[in-house]
Amino acid sequence: MKRAIISLAVFILLWWGLVRVFEVPAYLVPSPADLGAKAWFLTTQAGLFSHVPVTVFEILAGFVIGTVVGVLTAVLFARAPLVELVLNPLIIFVQTAPKIAIAPLLLLWLGLGATPKIVLVAIVTFFPVLSNMLSALRSIDPNLLSLARILRMNPLQRLWRIELPQSVPLLFAGMKVGVTLAVTAAVIGELMGARAGLGYLLSLGQETADVGLVLVAVILLSLVGYVLYLLLGIAERRMLSWHESREALDNLAVE
Repeated sequence: MKRAIISLAVFILLWWGLVRVFEVPAYLVPSPADLGAKAWFLTTQAGLFSHVPVTVFEILAGFVIGTVVGVLTAVLFARAPLVELVLNPLIIFVQTAPKIAIAPLLLLWLGLGATPKIVLVAIVTFFPVLSNMLSALRSIDPNLLSLARILRMNPLQRLWRIELPQSVPLLFAGMKVGVTLAVTAAVIGELMGARAGLGYLLSLGQETADVGLVLVAVILLSLVGYVLYLLLGIAERRMLSWHESREALDNLAVE
């Protein structure tokens, strides 16, 4: 956290210095002070923070749905390789399609509400979670699976007691990738069509040539993504305190 604060302070100082030295007009790149004044005006007079919960809800809902579906699909593929053989080309096809091209279709099908944004976020979250979870399931120590057979565990018991705990490190790696993509997907959906949200503010700022509004929205989106990433990191440390990967990272941090 200290490093993040120091990095942010250095960035703001460089920003302020470059704007002053090169005398950049405020309508192109406002100084940190001007941007702070703009943010204060938007907060007190224009209801800026009424838009934040809209985007956060879309990100969280889509992320949770994409993660759950990704985990369940990975378990299904691990249990039934034939299903993976049939469905995997379709999944790859959907994932490689440009999301900015999918968003208008979702808006036409599902309307201008939160639903198309949530679906788009779920789509981009799904694949990294699926890939990492499937890799984790297929790399479990065979001795553990042999133990499960000796103990006569049913598939649900094996999943809960062995496969899920052993998959957590790679699962969190996929979730971290997914949450960063989720922010981008929510913004794309809102840029295509929305009545509220930070992406809507970006679109409004572009239409009105308001650089300050655009920068405030971008900064808030970055903060949302960063906070969600940090929360995942905290959950990962809590859940993986027993795991050798966590111990290696802790030792590296100490050094």
